[in-house]
Amino acid sequence: MKSICVIGAGEAGINFIKEIRNLNRDIPLKLVDTRDKYFKRRDIFNYWSSLSKLEVLPLVDFCAEYSVEFVQAKVERINPNTKRVFLKDKPSLGFDNLVIASGFKSKNLSIKGDFREGFWYLSDIEPVKVKDYLSISSDIVVYVSTLLGIKLVLSLSLLKKDVKLMADSLDFLGDYQESFRGLLKERNIDVYTGVRIEEAIGESIVKAVKISLPKVFSSQLVFIDSGFKANRDFFEEEIIPRDVFFSPFPDIYLLGGAGSLHVENECFFIDMDEEVRREAVFLAKMLINREQLPYFPQEAPLSKKEEYLAGLLQQVKLPH
Repeated sequence: MKSICVIGAGEAGINFIKEIRNLNRDIPLKLVDTRDKYFKRRDIFNYWSSLSKLEVLPLVDFCAEYSVEFVQAKVERINPNTKRVFLKDKPSLGFDNLVIASGFKSKNLSIKGDFREGFWYLSDIEPVKVKDYLSISSDIVVYVSTLLGIKLVLSLSLLKKDVKLMADSLDFLGDYQESFRGLLKERNIDVYTGVRIEEAIGESIVKAVKISLPKVFSSQLVFIDSGFKANRDFFEEEIIPRDVFFSPFPDIYLLGGAGSLHVENECFFIDMDEEVRREAVFLAKMLINREQLPYFPQEAPLSKKEEYLAGLLQQVKLPH
C-alpha cells in the first residue's frame, strides 16, 4: 500500500490525516513538522488577552492516536525525482505520495537583531511563550502591513500595555483608514506611519527598537506583520501550482496556504479553518479513491478584505 508523507501539522495537515484515517486505517502515514504541538492559530489573540483558552495538543499524542509516524524536524529540500524529503540534522525520508501542508510564512524584512528573544514574525509565533513575555512586558511595538497586524494591535490594547503601531502606510485599509485611526486613538495606541523598523536592540533579549525616523523606543516585545507568502520553497526552483492541490510534480500535492496563488487575497492565514478543512477532506478522498473527483468547489475567500474590515469595526462598535 502506498504511503503518504505530510509536511505541516497545522489545520490543513491535521485535518487531512484525520480524514485519511476515517477512510483507511492501514495506509502508512508520516507527519513532519518543526513544532511538537498543534494549536488553532485563530485562537491565539483571544488567548493572549485572556478571552479564551488555547487548546494545545502534543503531536506525539495525536500521532499515537491516529497511527502516524511523527518526525520533528525542519524540511530543507525535496527531491521530486528520487521522492525524498531532506531534513535538517536527521535522515532523509522517502515517500510515495507527498502532501505539502506547510501553510503561509512571513516575508523576511532582514531587520538587524531579529534573532533576539522577544522578536516575532507572525508566522513563527509560539503562543504560550509569547503569553509569558506579555505577563512581564510593558512596552510593545507592532509593525503592521496587513489586516492581521491591525487585529493584533487591537487585541493587545485590551491588556492595558503601552502598544505602538509602526507602518510604512495604512493605505491597505482603504476607505476605512480614518475609522481605524479613530479607533486606535480611542485605545491609546500611538501610530507612526512612513517608518520601518531598522533594528531590535538588546543583548539576548529585546530592550528597544530603532526606527527609520530615526528614533528609539523602549520595547520588550516586537511583532512583525510583514505580509505572507505560500510556504513551499523546498525545491530548486520556485514552483507554481498547476491547479487546486496539484504541483508540477506527480504524487506531490499542495494543501491549504501552501497551494495559494494569491496570498494577497487571503485576509488572514489564521482565519481560514473552514476552507482548509474542506480542502483536506476533498484531497484525502481523492488520494484514497485514486481517482479524480469532481472539481473542488472553491468558495469565495472567507475573509474578504472589505467584509472583514466592516465586521471588525462592527465588533468594536465603532460607527463608520
